[in-house]
Formats: sequence, structure tokens, C-alpha cells
Amino acid sequence: MPSEYTDEIENSSYTRRAFSMGKKSKYSAEEKISILDEVLRDGAPKVMAKYNISQDAIHRWRLLY
Repeated sequence: MPSEYTDEIENSSYTRRAFSMGKKSKYSAEEKISILDEVLRDGAPKVMAKYNISQDAIHRWRLLY
């Protein structure tokens, strides 16, 4: 029988939420969706520079929204 600690590690979505609970996002969900729309129109490099966000952030937002 796996321990609770092992279950937390295996359940990555739970682990991600556990570590990000204390951080306040710079952008609201609506703003992120708008930025993702802008990425589709103008391309990621231009939008990344405009908002000073990383490609990893765009990737995470795409998975969430």
C-alpha cells in the first residue's frame, strides 16, 4: 500500500497546486485567455516580449485554458 507522500508525488496536478497556492498570479484568467488569443494572432515571440512572459508560461496557460 503506497504512502500518502507517494500519492502526492504521483498525482502531479495535486502537487503543482500545493506548491503554487501561495503565489498570486500577475495575470487573471481572463487576461491569460486574451494573451493566448494574441499569441494565435501575432505569434508567441512578439507576445512574449510584449508581456515579458516565458514560453513555459504560455505552454502552462494553454494546458489550463
